[in-house]
Amino acid sequence: MLDKLAFIPTRLEDKEKLVGFHSQEYIDKLDALSKAGGGEVGELFQIGHNGLNVIREAVGGDKNALDMIMEGKIDNAFCLQRPPAAHAERDMGFGFCVVNDFNILVEYARQKYGLKKIMIIDFDNHYKKGIEDAWYSTDEVLYAEVHQTGALPENSAADRNADMIGEGKGKGYNVVIPMPAGAGDDAYIRAFSDIIVPVAEQYKPELVVLIAGYASHIFDPLCRQQITAEGYKKLVKIVQDIADKYAQGRLLAILEGGSGNYMSFCILKSIEAMSGEETEVKDPVTGLIVGNKITPDQENAIKEVKHILAPYWKFQA
Repeated sequence: MLDKLAFIPTRLEDKEKLVGFHSQEYIDKLDALSKAGGGEVGELFQIGHNGLNVIREAVGGDKNALDMIMEGKIDNAFCLQRPPAAHAERDMGFGFCVVNDFNILVEYARQKYGLKKIMIIDFDNHYKKGIEDAWYSTDEVLYAEVHQTGALPENSAADRNADMIGEGKGKGYNVVIPMPAGAGDDAYIRAFSDIIVPVAEQYKPELVVLIAGYASHIFDPLCRQQITAEGYKKLVKIVQDIADKYAQGRLLAILEGGSGNYMSFCILKSIEAMSGEETEVKDPVTGLIVGNKITPDQENAIKEVKHILAPYWKFQA
């Protein structure tokens, strides 16, 4: 597969360019900790020695990927990087994330290319309050996500209710789909096809950014969903189809959460969906899972979201 892909160079982004969503004080704190050997940046979370430079390299590479997409030099991009980013809040790290690269990248696209309709799609296991904080009051960035609910306190930073739909001009543009534990391929595909696809058809984004987190895969040690690598391939294909239909194919996927060896299969199948290239690597769980179907509680969760969003978007009955 690597021989069939174009490689995107990275660069060390200026520290000043990390300020915007994040405060100057927070970036200065990260810089000092990074130079001094590391330290705590949020609840039970640390940055390591030279960690800020690693983050700056990731941000620079992601911006290069966006520029190449916008300039028509590549069709789309999958940024295979660490650390994850999307949970990071304005003045602290959260959920293994230090700097919210997604918010920095989206604002970069808005400022440099004048984009007014950017759609962020997220199938990672937890809700991203760091994304909500940046775009909750605007209709120029639409956040649509599916996450596992019920394991964390109600309306905590990583588990929001479906009625958290935005405010002001952004009302209806924060699309939250809380999915009960145990949901697998069929439930997530239904949530995408019944909710996210119709919203995208009406919104018509100019750029699609995928929070490519895989903590909902069936073997993740921390989470309780059952998505397979082939399931992720189908979900990414849906996202790519949205980008192809409305955003001139402009899709930028950035690696987010997840752990365990099975995650590598999920990433490969995602890249297959984006590139159109196939490999001989098979999903090792194919044929081994019995009963990975939509359950009544999952059906009801999808119906509830459609009911809440009905004043803002049209859905099929």
